[in-house]
Order: sequence, then C-alpha cells, then structure tokens
Amino acid sequence: MSSSTDLQIGLHYQSIVDIWEKFCVLHKELYDLTCDEYLILLEGDLEKLESLIPNKENIIAEVNLIEDQRSQIIKELNQISSQSTIIHKASDLIHYFNSLETKNNLFALKNLNNLLIDIIERLQDQNKKNQLFLNKAMLSIQDLKQGFSGKKVFTTYGSDGMTRAINK
Repeated sequence: MSSSTDLQIGLHYQSIVDIWEKFCVLHKELYDLTCDEYLILLEGDLEKLESLIPNKENIIAEVNLIEDQRSQIIKELNQISSQSTIIHKASDLIHYFNSLETKNNLFALKNLNNLLIDIIERLQDQNKKNQLFLNKAMLSIQDLKQGFSGKKVFTTYGSDGMTRAINK
C-alpha cells in the first residue's frame, strides 16, 4: 500500500470513529427517551407521551443520516482497498480496521462498537418493558369494558397454547 492510501484509510478510520461516537450519543438519547416514555406510561399522561414521538422520530432520522455517511465511507474504502475482502456490513468494517487499531494500539472503534451494542441492548430491553406495560394496560381496559357491559369473561389457554375466552 502506498502512503497516500494509508493516509486515506487513516482519515476514513477517524471518520468512522466519529460516526460511531454519534451513533452512541444518538442511541443513548433514544434510550433516555424510551425510559422517559415508561415513566409517562406509569403516570398515564397521554399528552406527554404524544410529545415524545416527534423527538424519537427526529433522533431516528439523524441515525439514518449518519448511517448514509457510514455507507458512503464503506463505498470509498471498497474502492481504495487492495484487500480481497469487500466490506458489506458494520462487522466487516470493524474487522477491516482491526489491524490498524492493533498496529497503533488504539482500539477506539472496537470500544465504541462495544458501547453501542450495550446501549442498543438496553434500548431493546426498555422497549420490551414498555410494550409489556402497554399490553397489560390494554388487557385491563378490555376487562373494564366487559365488566361495564355486565359480562363476565374468563380467559384460559387451549391445547394449542392460544387464549380462549369463556363467557359466564
């Protein structure tokens, strides 16, 4: 590899590290909003809940813009790379820069990627908690509706594992 190519790869590495930092910040903001969403669900304040939606949509739009930047850098790296492997996804990109990080004894991208994975896993867990809360709330509302109509409905499980309603 020429020194010009090495310089280009080094610059692309720095750009990718910057992108991963932005991913971490945005996903952390999304996680914080998701935690706020849970607290608002507990309060039952639908107006506050609706006000969070545009914020979440804005963050997701920013993530998509940064994802486009990442894709562009991958295209550029694939054009200048003399390696036989082509970068298709994030794990390929991290593997591509592994030798550079090892050579410089600087593992910024690897560490940021581990942090990003941790944030995303926490975000997914919180989203599951929110969804579970919403499902329970919907079932409670359904039970209340049926109670107001004077029908007593018991839910059981059939042999196929599906729920069955029994009217009494």
